[in-house]
Amino acid sequence: MPEKKIKIKVQNLNREKKSSKIKKVKKTKIALLVGRKPKVAIVSLTSCEGCQFALLDLGQKFLDFANSVEMVDFRLIEDEIDRGKKLDVVLIEGNPVTAENIKTLKNARKRSKLLVAMGNCAAMGGVPEIKNYQEKTNTIKHIYKYLQGIYNPEIKEIDNFVKVDFVFPGCPINAQEFLQYMPELLVGKIPIIPDSPVCVECKKAGNRCLLLDKKPCFGPMILGGCNAVCPSAGMMCQGCRGLRPNGNVSAMRATLKNMMTEEEFENVSEIYGLRDDIEEKSVKMI
Repeated sequence: MPEKKIKIKVQNLNREKKSSKIKKVKKTKIALLVGRKPKVAIVSLTSCEGCQFALLDLGQKFLDFANSVEMVDFRLIEDEIDRGKKLDVVLIEGNPVTAENIKTLKNARKRSKLLVAMGNCAAMGGVPEIKNYQEKTNTIKHIYKYLQGIYNPEIKEIDNFVKVDFVFPGCPINAQEFLQYMPELLVGKIPIIPDSPVCVECKKAGNRCLLLDKKPCFGPMILGGCNAVCPSAGMMCQGCRGLRPNGNVSAMRATLKNMMTEEEFENVSEIYGLRDDIEEKSVKMI
C-alpha cells in the first residue's frame, strides 16, 4: 500500500509540473503577442495617391505612428520587398482597374485580419467612376487613338471584390481622422464614425450656410468629418465622404429644386461616385 501511495504522489507531482510548464508557455506566447508591433500595409491600386500624401502631410505625427507599427508595405516611404507576411490591418487606396490590381486586392484580403478602404476611390469609385455614368466604355475614345489591346473595364468599388471592414471616407481622407481611429483598428475593433452632417462642422467654423443664399450644397445629407473644408472655401459640398446613414436624400432634392436642375444634381452626384449610393437609397425608400 505505501508503494502505491508513493507512485500516485509522484504521478500527481509530474502532472503538476507538466501543467505548470504548459501555463508558462501559454503566458510567454501571450506576452510575445502583446509585445509585438502590429503589422500594417498601405496598398495602392490605380490612384493619384492623394490619401497617402495626406498622411505624409502629418509630418512627425505620421512618423511616430509608423514607428509604433511594423510597416510591411507603403511604397511612398520605403522600398523594401513585401515578403507576404500576415497582416493585422491593410489599407487600400484607389480603384481595382487592372487584373493585377484585383489580384493584389484579393491577396491583401487573404493576408489581413482587417481590410480598410482608404479614401473615396476605394470606397465609392471616385472621380474615375464618372465614365460609368457618361459614355461608359466609349469614354476611352477621347483618350486613345488606337483602342486595340487596351483593357477598359467598368469602374467598381473594392467591396465588389472583397469584404471591407471599415472605411476612411473623403477625397482625400482626413489625416487626423486616421490618427483617431487607427488605434482601435490595430486592436481589432471597428470604429464608428458619428452620423453627423457636414453642416455641424460648417456652423462650428462660423460659415454662413450656402443654402440660405440659395446656393446648392449637399452638406445636410453627407457624412461629416472633413471640417467642412469645401464650404469654408465658398464651394458647395459635393459629397466625397458619402451619404450619412440617416441622410435624407428626398428632402435634399426638394431643398435644391429651386437652386439647380435635376441634370445638375445628377452631374454633381457623379463626381465622387455618390450617384450609386443615392439611387440605392432611393430604391430602399420605395
